[in-house]
Amino acid sequence: MHCLTYPFLCYWKVVAHAMKCQQTEETAASLQYPEIMEPTVIVDGSSNVKLWYLPGTLDSEHQRQIWNSLSRMAVPLKDSIKPSQMGRWWTDIALFWEMVDLKGSIDLSPGWYQQGTWEWVDQMSEFHALLLGMLVVIHPHMYASGWEVLIQLGADAQQWGDTDMSSILLIWNSVYTSISIMANHATPYHRDVNGQQQWLDMLITVGHYLPLDFVVPTLNLWFQYNPGTIITMPGSALEHGQNVHQPVGIPLYRQDVLVMILELLHGTVHMDIS
Repeated sequence: MHCLTYPFLCYWKVVAHAMKCQQTEETAASLQYPEIMEPTVIVDGSSNVKLWYLPGTLDSEHQRQIWNSLSRMAVPLKDSIKPSQMGRWWTDIALFWEMVDLKGSIDLSPGWYQQGTWEWVDQMSEFHALLLGMLVVIHPHMYASGWEVLIQLGADAQQWGDTDMSSILLIWNSVYTSISIMANHATPYHRDVNGQQQWLDMLITVGHYLPLDFVVPTLNLWFQYNPGTIITMPGSALEHGQNVHQPVGIPLYRQDVLVMILELLHGTVHMDIS
């Protein structure tokens, strides 16, 4: 059984005009494209990869493992939800699906160890090994830089006598310094505030849910967002969010399950160790 599928990659040059005429991002965003359903790489006018779209990358067995692992996260996820006037959009109660048991949004990081459920991180070691195998192919420089950051974090933890961080780093099995878990959450269009334009965040979705698109308004593109899809992109540079296909007569809040895992290099952690 193949854990990951590496399909043929189609190069979809959404800013082809910019390559010839040096047109602006706004011009590229005005172009119209159909829903993208095939594996795709988005490049800019300088042939820099800006987005990888890899549908069907995670097989059903790994999706099931991820889903089953989240049972230990149910309490911290539930506790993360805040009233609309008190929370930010990622914890706003109005943006979570009502008729589901598992919902919430939490962040994990070796720099914020008090917020994490570290048994889950340890349990996901094989899954993260698969993601790291992808990253070393699509962005080897970022892969190497991420390991350098973690090594420096370990050295700093020893120097500061921070035994909690030292123990967490022993099981932290990703070069990304932040992992966000969002369960049954409607994500509005936004940019991630803590990343950098040259960093590729990694988004993974699992579950069973209504047809869904991952939308990048900056480029006027939308991608079919089925379970098992992985997308990598600079979330701080490209506005993005979800768009639910809502059939007539079917209520939006129903017993569906959608879990999105976002892995990113958190700028705060990088600045702290610089």
